[in-house]
Amino acid sequence: MKHLLCFGDSNTHGYIPGGGRYDDNTRWPRLLAHNLGEDFLVYEEGLNGRTSSMEDPFKPYKNAMDYIVPCLMTHEPLDLTILMLGSNDMKQYFSPSIRKITDSLRSLTKIILDVSEAPVLLVSPIHLGDKMAQSPFADSFPASSVSLSHQLGAALSTVAEQLGAYFLDASAVAEPSPEDSLHLSAEGHHRLADAITKKVWQILF
Repeated sequence: MKHLLCFGDSNTHGYIPGGGRYDDNTRWPRLLAHNLGEDFLVYEEGLNGRTSSMEDPFKPYKNAMDYIVPCLMTHEPLDLTILMLGSNDMKQYFSPSIRKITDSLRSLTKIILDVSEAPVLLVSPIHLGDKMAQSPFADSFPASSVSLSHQLGAALSTVAEQLGAYFLDASAVAEPSPEDSLHLSAEGHHRLADAITKKVWQILF
């Protein structure tokens, strides 16, 4: 049996635009498990508000660096970790930049590779929506953050290549819900699950 870890933020947890959590038939990690079949065990480690390494002054316990090693050790041995973070790093009070976010995700990816001794699929998150100014999250994500989100895919593709990790750009297959310009719709979860399923087959077989 192959063991996979899905490590991310609210779009891995399955946050519903407007509040709540998608059910097991909608969240992309559960859809991935269904697609892959009974020879795979898929662990869900999605946390709303999780950052790659930033300490959120308003939301404690969100720093991935504080949890990644015990998480990996809890679920060992692993055959693959799917890492999708970066959206929360773009909040304006972190003074975000492409360099800061990519350096952080580079460090996180290296830790996963070293500790798990298994491949990593680095997934660049979906773009922030063009209607973010009307979103409930507008105060955290100004226009500069939206612009930054469109630059992240190319930058993380380079990081993955440098580290020998695999890469997928979620924005190529899914968009944020128009309701909040931040979180995946149910359709987006299905699209992402299908794209990740194809990558997993390529990586492990």
